[in-house]
Amino acid sequence: MKQRVSSLDLKILIAELKKSIHNYRLQNIYNLVANNRSFLLKFSIPDSKVNVVLESGFKVYMTDFQRPTQPEPSNFTSKLRKHLKTKRVTDIKQVGDDRIVVFEFGDGLYYLVLEFFSAGNVILLDENLKIMTIYRFVDTDSNSIKGNYDVGSIYNMFDKSLFEDSCVALHDELYDEDTLLKWIEDTNQTEREPKKVLSIEKLCFQNAAYLSSDLIHISLLANSVPPKTSCLKLLEDDQLLKFTSKSMKDSKAKYDQLIETPVGEVEGYILSRKNELFDTEKDASADNLEYVYHEFHPYEPSHKINDNVKIECFKGYNKTVDKFFTAIEMSKVSLGRQQQKANISKRLQYVKDEHSKKLQVLDEVQALNNKKGTLITYYNEKIEECKRAVQELIDQKMDWKNIEKYIKVQKDRGNETAKMIKSLNLIKNEITISLVDNEDEYDGDEDDMEESGWSTDDSDSDSDSDSESKSDSVNGSSKIQATNVVDVVIDITLSAFANASRYFDAKKTAKDKQEKTAKNAALAIRSSEQKIQNDLKRMEKESKQNVEFKQLRPKFWFEKFFWFISSEGYLCVAGRDDNQVDSIYYKYFDNETDCLVSNDLENCLKVFIKNPYKNKDIPPTTYMQAGIFSLSTTKAWDNKMVTRSSKKDFDGTILPTGLLNVNKERNYLPPCQMVMGAGLLFLADKETFTRYREGKKQRDGELELISGSKSKGSASKILELKTMLAKLQDAEKSDTGESVNEIETENDEQKSSENDEVIMAPLPAQQTQTTIRGKKNKLKKIKEKYGHQDDEERRLRMAVLGTLKQVEDKQKFEDKKSNEDPRMSIAAKKRRKRQQQINQITKLIDELENKGDETDVGESDEYMNLVNDVDNYHLNISGLLGAPKKTDVVSDCIPVFAPWSALNKYTYKVKLQPGNLKKGKTVKDIVETFKRRTGELIKDESDWYDRDNKIELINEQEFMMALTASKFKIGSSGSSSGKNDSRGGNNRSKGGKAKSKKK
Repeated sequence: MKQRVSSLDLKILIAELKKSIHNYRLQNIYNLVANNRSFLLKFSIPDSKVNVVLESGFKVYMTDFQRPTQPEPSNFTSKLRKHLKTKRVTDIKQVGDDRIVVFEFGDGLYYLVLEFFSAGNVILLDENLKIMTIYRFVDTDSNSIKGNYDVGSIYNMFDKSLFEDSCVALHDELYDEDTLLKWIEDTNQTEREPKKVLSIEKLCFQNAAYLSSDLIHISLLANSVPPKTSCLKLLEDDQLLKFTSKSMKDSKAKYDQLIETPVGEVEGYILSRKNELFDTEKDASADNLEYVYHEFHPYEPSHKINDNVKIECFKGYNKTVDKFFTAIEMSKVSLGRQQQKANISKRLQYVKDEHSKKLQVLDEVQALNNKKGTLITYYNEKIEECKRAVQELIDQKMDWKNIEKYIKVQKDRGNETAKMIKSLNLIKNEITISLVDNEDEYDGDEDDMEESGWSTDDSDSDSDSDSESKSDSVNGSSKIQATNVVDVVIDITLSAFANASRYFDAKKTAKDKQEKTAKNAALAIRSSEQKIQNDLKRMEKESKQNVEFKQLRPKFWFEKFFWFISSEGYLCVAGRDDNQVDSIYYKYFDNETDCLVSNDLENCLKVFIKNPYKNKDIPPTTYMQAGIFSLSTTKAWDNKMVTRSSKKDFDGTILPTGLLNVNKERNYLPPCQMVMGAGLLFLADKETFTRYREGKKQRDGELELISGSKSKGSASKILELKTMLAKLQDAEKSDTGESVNEIETENDEQKSSENDEVIMAPLPAQQTQTTIRGKKNKLKKIKEKYGHQDDEERRLRMAVLGTLKQVEDKQKFEDKKSNEDPRMSIAAKKRRKRQQQINQITKLIDELENKGDETDVGESDEYMNLVNDVDNYHLNISGLLGAPKKTDVVSDCIPVFAPWSALNKYTYKVKLQPGNLKKGKTVKDIVETFKRRTGELIKDESDWYDRDNKIELINEQEFMMALTASKFKIGSSGSSSGKNDSRGGNNRSKGGKAKSKKK
């Protein structure tokens, strides 16, 4: 499986990367969860973000997927953040044909070097190409690597001339027959092992390493040259030499074609192989992959096509690489989940098997005890004979060891009673008897016993025939072995039937124990299943939080602001800061149809209600909801009531950032209840989105609704801004002239009358200072303590204490500050502020004039064009579904913070009121409430619920950004089944006044 990018891959990827992130700023760097050598670099400019995945030594590419990151950065990442964060990418270059990529930040202030050869490396350089920090420390002696990799040394793999040449250098080698023959000659001269001969493919790749080995292989096959043939054949076969030369020329032509292809139009090919573990009985899915990605190339790998291979083509090589590695990582995740489930299943099966074995053992004990009791009853006479024989020997005071020896001798002589006795345990008055478990064989055999005991006469000896005893012994033992034998322990103090009763009692005890064990086993298995299921859910939750991949979706233009959609379907947006307020007003606000809703409290939101229709007024409910939204950032939310009110009015001058001049009538809204809510809007997929958009367009046509003129509104804003710009420029010129005249006048006055007293406004230092409470007594104590010291003594004491230098520096700063004319500094501040306003207005004018170009993302992505269509936003928001239908297909969910009345029709919603919960805890509780809501919908058999677990993929950081207030209390979820415990405070809430402002 291909895991590392080649030199050709890097050339194509870097060209696309440079086009996409040139002049972007590095927003942040993160460590990825995948492994400790992977990093995520986030680049951004206003209204655009690009994520770049970097794995040291393996790959670098832009990604369209959200990847899980480590909560804390590593030491190396922290150093990169310290130096590179917020720095602008001014250039990206590849060092020749080497697998080395260099990012230039801040016009040469820093360089980030990515090495993809050997084990790889990431190196940060300063403006003089000195190594500041390095990811992997390299021992150049042991690794045979040229150069010095010590921190503080000069990195010598490139110099600054790399960034001076903007064009891509093409190779001009001529791969003719003479060149190939020279390669063979050079190889023979430098080859250490004479017996080792290079193949044609290896020879070509060694001398043209910038060409991909697969590309050379394809060209050789296309010209009927066997790639694995010895290169010495070229010396013998002129035809083969000619075709090999042609193959190299074809490879170079293909290489040049790929390099000269316009950036972003190189087609990528992914080669997939048949999955050997694919279950043909099930459909292909993420957990049952039919094909597994194996390789990626910027050309079609025709030499590897067969029945078990599938090749897919994608436009854009970076997208190809992103899809390849993302699919590989996702397949690893699915395989890991399968392994976890298999391990958990084994655990559960092990518990069940253990309890099953216990029950089986108890069953066997019952059966054995029953069999032993039955056999004792059946062989009661033989058992009694064995007991009597042993008892007689004991009564004769025979030693216990001698008794065992005597029984052994009797066995050898063929005594049937002795053969039944297996062992003795006379200390417990027990003997072990072997009983044959074959009732048919021993029917009526009681009469065959000739002797009821053993003779203890001393005449019995071992002088009898050995052959007879051995033959009898062998026959007897073979007879016993041929049948089933059961060993029973007999108490010689009890009768045979009493011994049988012991075994029957043991059977009953085992049966009772089995019943108890079965009950306990059922409880234990149930408990184990519950624990295992909890572990499985926990692991699934952790895996989704840590390893889940989510494709980044195109953002709507209003998502960078505070926003919500009213219950009547009107879009309401508010700026997060003063700059965003100005941006909304000049870029998106229509003075004829749109309205502004705000209030007189401090830190209030200015909520712009977008009305796309000329012949339709905004409903009162939308005004009320916008008013509640504007109060959510004020003290009215924190105190659950309006604390104070201060009206503001503006004159006709140029307003500071974030302030708007209201020229028309103010309409006050009635008091409102401070109740907000959090809900989920589900983003429809391309097909469903288009269907809802067209449906909305058709309904507007049926109702004869007329959309406002966008171009007229933009033209009026541009005219207004140009008028403001002219005023500022005139003021700048007049201020400059006045300041010059003032300076000349002052100089003349100083020359003519130096002794004249000039009356000036008191400087800040000369103005009467207000005495701070307690300062007078403190100064009095200091005077009493240090009043006896003169200046020289005080200076010497301060030098000893080490504070003299600080006092001198402070005195120099104050002297320098006192020498400056405060009136000149105030004038300079005014001029600087006016210049900032001029730059800001100029930028706004440029953005408005080029507004049409910003929304055009490209014809290739029609869905993205629809999402970014600012003029038809009212059609686009119809694709945001609060309560999707059964037939709708959703691709993502968007958290929304809005007035509670605006969330009436949402499937997933939670009531929020003023309380004590912070944002982070509030978001976590809201997400958990949404998950419980899914369970309720499943239980109620609803037509639609979150089947794809989109709620699991909610970015909590983005959710917190949508909340306008800081402290909350979570109320009910609005579901019909069950109640939610409210947390974070009490339920009392009082409303405040809001007012709408018609522009």
